Amino acid sequence: AILRKRNATKHLFDWLRDTFNGDMFPSKNSPLPEAKYLRKVADFLDGVEPESGQRTLFPYQFDVIPVEMISSIYEQFANAESRSGGAGTKPDVFYTRLSLVSLILDEVMDGLEGTETVLDLTCGSGVFLVEALRRLVDLRSGGKKPSRKTIRSVLHEQIYGVDISKPAVHVAAFSLYLAALELDPDPKPPHALKFEPLIDRTLIDGDAWSIENVPESGHPSTMGGKLGKFDIIVGNPPWSYPGKAAQNTERSDAGKSGAHSPRGQSLAFVDRTMEFSTEKTRFGLVLSAVNFFGRSQPAMGALRYIIEKLSPITLINLSHQTDWLFRARMPAMVLLSKNRRLGRAEEITAVQVPWSSAGTRTHTFNISREDIITIPRAELEGRPWFLKAMFFGLRRDLALLDNVTSRYDPLDCQLQRIGAELRSGLTAGAAGNRSRESSFLTGMPLLAKGHIGSSFVVSNNLPIYEDNKAQWPRKLSIYRAPLLLIEGFIANNGLPRAAVATRDTVFTDAIKGAALPSTEIDIAYMLAAILKSALASWFFLMTASIFGLSMRHLLLNDIEHMPVPDLKGAKRSDIGRRLIATGRRSHELSDADLRTLDEDVFDLYGLDSADRIVVRDGLFRARWQWKSGRLESAAAACPGTHVRDYARVFVAAIDVWLSAANRHRMRGEVFNLPQSAPLRIVRFVLEEKKSATRAAESPEIVSPDGSLRQVLDRIGERLDVRLGDYLIGQRALRIYGPDEVVIVKPAARRHWMGVSALEDADAVLVESISGIGT
Repeated sequence: AILRKRNATKHLFDWLRDTFNGDMFPSKNSPLPEAKYLRKVADFLDGVEPESGQRTLFPYQFDVIPVEMISSIYEQFANAESRSGGAGTKPDVFYTRLSLVSLILDEVMDGLEGTETVLDLTCGSGVFLVEALRRLVDLRSGGKKPSRKTIRSVLHEQIYGVDISKPAVHVAAFSLYLAALELDPDPKPPHALKFEPLIDRTLIDGDAWSIENVPESGHPSTMGGKLGKFDIIVGNPPWSYPGKAAQNTERSDAGKSGAHSPRGQSLAFVDRTMEFSTEKTRFGLVLSAVNFFGRSQPAMGALRYIIEKLSPITLINLSHQTDWLFRARMPAMVLLSKNRRLGRAEEITAVQVPWSSAGTRTHTFNISREDIITIPRAELEGRPWFLKAMFFGLRRDLALLDNVTSRYDPLDCQLQRIGAELRSGLTAGAAGNRSRESSFLTGMPLLAKGHIGSSFVVSNNLPIYEDNKAQWPRKLSIYRAPLLLIEGFIANNGLPRAAVATRDTVFTDAIKGAALPSTEIDIAYMLAAILKSALASWFFLMTASIFGLSMRHLLLNDIEHMPVPDLKGAKRSDIGRRLIATGRRSHELSDADLRTLDEDVFDLYGLDSADRIVVRDGLFRARWQWKSGRLESAAAACPGTHVRDYARVFVAAIDVWLSAANRHRMRGEVFNLPQSAPLRIVRFVLEEKKSATRAAESPEIVSPDGSLRQVLDRIGERLDVRLGDYLIGQRALRIYGPDEVVIVKPAARRHWMGVSALEDADAVLVESISGIGT
């Protein structure tokens, strides 16, 4: 009713300003909103539906206003202003979801006392700061009801933020005040609730790149627009900085750090935050994932610098969460540093958060032990692609990657030995950028994105290049046949597309090509077959800069680093001749043809049976970049096929070790649970080998009596383990008995791959030898 009367509204606003003070409301000189806007708010509070004018039976309740709602509202208004093209507007703003804030603060604030100071250099609407305020108040109160003095002390002395947007800083102050009122155990009388100002004291409207730093340690004062040192630095900084910010980044990079990546400013921003840290400062930052996997020297140097400075370090890859994490579907990486649980300084921990339909619905992260891998930092030296493999692969993938990259030289080196080089093709460019002469290419056939099909032969029905100008026409020599061609975009079956052109052909920059000597056309066919194999798909998933992250295509240097055997020696071998014959096929390859092709490539590379399982599952994992593949990975594994195949691989891996003494064998039992059951169970029994020549039996499918709960209870009773205490969330279990091991995992197909069986067998062997599994 007050909002429908302008004078009453003015009195209300005056009372609110006098009561709460601080930066909660505009000054008295600020004009009131127009009456029509006040009426809209009044209707909203009355529960009036905006379009129909109908009232709801259940109007909104505002006992507690979630900070994420305020942040979401701010994001929509800020971006609406930006899209309107108003002067001085900033690029798109994205608020950080509370689940991501909690993931970071759970780690960086673990084991603290509550007296620590927190800084967010790009605080936006303050979601990190509000949640940090709540946690610090709880720590200082020892879990008891906090006093108003404690709440205000944390608010005014321990929470600091900076943002380039003045409206964002005001929203952050408003959010912090609301959180302080929410935490207050007895928020009355009104005159006792006055706030001190936060803006220009602990919240600064300014550019994170230019705000001055106080060199000496001590209280993190913001007096005079300067910041000191902080115990915790968190935030979700913008992933690129135009204009002045970029200039400041270049200034920083030209100095001591060199933490500059050409794919954005995330790593340079991390370097900037270090200026406000001590040796014990904990970091929790949301960054662009693509900054971590570039192959250029500046990108690799920037990453190496950050890892060395902030070790021990944990990186959490959230690229599979892009369908819900941010409004802009860009891949995110969380960097955690100096947390007491992060391990030793000489190690790096990688966490790959898998996609799940439940996570997408509930906006949560499902992380289990098998999603975490730790390796010595030294293993990254000279092998930067190992970092991506840590996220997208398992230890078996790392071992195979080490094997093939150490045994075979990369493709670019092998091509140089026969006088060839892989190049990007013509860039037509926008109309205003076509300034270079390209008439020397007119009349030639033009190969563009999508023109390479399922066969290895380039069609004779290509369009003709007719333009006289292009942005980058390249040299005529790179289009001379015979041409080895590979499309940069991966097909949705996870396989690259490669072909050979036997006539001079202009190809666009969506294609990468190598003009080979006319005497080496067989090598072109052989390489096309290799590049179209499951091995190539697996290698690119493990090492390529952006495939699997933000885009489904390959960069030039991704392909150049593909390890291949000696080309001239390979083409003379029987295997090489088979691959050449395959590469000459003009018809589409069937599934059987592709399996034969893969086996020939495996033979050429000398892969054993376990390595072949790793690669084939790599092709399956590559398909997870598409929605259909993700749904397949999350679908329930069939006990009679998927789980049985898993058990067969597990038994074979264990029997390799048992064959040394040749006295025992491993027998597998797959529990035939309903397809709708949320778990799958496999039992492996160690038995005496009755015959030295007896072949391993196929795992048995057993039909247990009773429900899943009853099956688990019986297993727990027999092995004296309370399974209910351990079956939490998505956790996989290995339960050991005197002569058996039972493996219980979620039903999702991704948990029951062959490579998972190899990993589990390795874990069982290690735990048995070390005594963990006794």
